[in-house]
Amino acid sequence: MTSNPDINEVMDTLRKWTDEKKNFPSPTLLVSTDDGSFHVCFYAGMGSSDSTSIDNYHPLYRATIEKLTQEGQLEVIGRTFTIYPGSDRFRKMIFKKQYAESE
Repeated sequence: MTSNPDINEVMDTLRKWTDEKKNFPSPTLLVSTDDGSFHVCFYAGMGSSDSTSIDNYHPLYRATIEKLTQEGQLEVIGRTFTIYPGSDRFRKMIFKKQYAESE
């Protein structure tokens, strides 16, 4: 990722993070059910995963995710889970099919 991504780079990255067909925990967009914050989950090696707050990315990521969520283009799916004992509780986010197909 570049230090100052444009909206096309952000959207491409979000599509990768929200792809339903890929296996968890490759970079995956999550929302915390504890506080509503957005996170990216990633494989940390040796069978474990971790997450980082979207606030660690360029501000355009957060703004885009918030806008897409408000517009109903991103939806929360699946059961609530933790990444490791004591972590926030999360749910996965994906693009709604109608929006993913029209892009």
